[in-house]
Amino acid sequence: MIGFEPLIAIAGSQRGWASELVRFLSDFGGARLKGTVLTAAEALNTEYEVLLIDDIASFLNPRLVARIQKQGRKVVGVFDPEAGDLGRERLLALGVDGLATADGDPESILEVVASVAFDGSASSTPRATEDRSESETGRMTVIAGGDVGGDLAVILAGEFQAHQRTTLVVDVDTLTPMLAQRFSLPLVPNLLTALDAHLLLRGEVSDSFLSGPYGVTVLTGLPDPSDWHTIGTEEIVDLLDTLSRRHDELIIKTFPYLEDDHINARRGRFDVSRSVIELATEVICLVEPTPIGLSRALTWAAKTQKMTSASLHIVFEARPLSMFQRGELSDELLRNLSPQSITWLPVDNGMERAVWNGTEVPKGSFVRTVVKLGAAMLNGTRRSRP
Repeated sequence: MIGFEPLIAIAGSQRGWASELVRFLSDFGGARLKGTVLTAAEALNTEYEVLLIDDIASFLNPRLVARIQKQGRKVVGVFDPEAGDLGRERLLALGVDGLATADGDPESILEVVASVAFDGSASSTPRATEDRSESETGRMTVIAGGDVGGDLAVILAGEFQAHQRTTLVVDVDTLTPMLAQRFSLPLVPNLLTALDAHLLLRGEVSDSFLSGPYGVTVLTGLPDPSDWHTIGTEEIVDLLDTLSRRHDELIIKTFPYLEDDHINARRGRFDVSRSVIELATEVICLVEPTPIGLSRALTWAAKTQKMTSASLHIVFEARPLSMFQRGELSDELLRNLSPQSITWLPVDNGMERAVWNGTEVPKGSFVRTVVKLGAAMLNGTRRSRP
């Protein structure tokens, strides 16, 4: 409920109006200042009644405005009239509730705040696709690592769909995106076009979906790994959260690097991977069946368990191993970890030919093994040790 003095938040701004308004509120009042928000997540999670934000704010987009308005709150956009009409036009296109000029004095800005705060109407943008309620999210299965991660994802999706589960495969790998390349799919549309539709409300996200192997629906990843810096972690999380409300099963392919927060090298890439793991309901780790591969997987699993309580499934990649070698790897794994399941992918000539030809893997031992894993995940059963 709007109070006598509206509770406001200010999106971080380098323009003078923001600091002048803060000083004015401290001296004379006119509104209650909750604080400054610096990210889209803070704008959504901070308690306030009216948000003031610059037209040039990096995280301002139609999706954010619509979500704030859906929460029953208002957005006032601030533009610089000396920069021409572009700022004003952009804010109008975004659907903000009110406009203020950056060269205006604090009183004029507060007049705009008061007018939208006491208006009582909410101008939210209707959704073309109905989402589920907050408690009705689909299961998110994250597949980390391995060149066969894409094959694993689409075969699992096919198994889930066979049990009448609406399923979508999404490639958010910012280092080695591979769904389109692996299955000879078009590079466009892709994750970038889906983000544009989601954040800028340009069409439907589903327009970026493609029909993939086994009749499953896929959202392919970046057309070029060098584009990784063009996507934001919060944007990816918001997109996946929305998609999980429209599908029973969301299978997400990512890469296995989970560097610590304090490491800055390629940090954006690591942020996406960590955030996806934190969303997961089930995590599948592809492991190279060698002592070094297992050591890396155990280190990765230790980091993962600090980030999520999701069930962990270990999948060893296909290698010609003896029973002794399998036993050694299994014993070492179980001495250090208690996964929900352990799967050994078989050597399959059909798989090798499919990778070479860019086609789906034909029915054979590889597909049967992955289908068995999918059935166990659907049933929630613990698979026996090999």
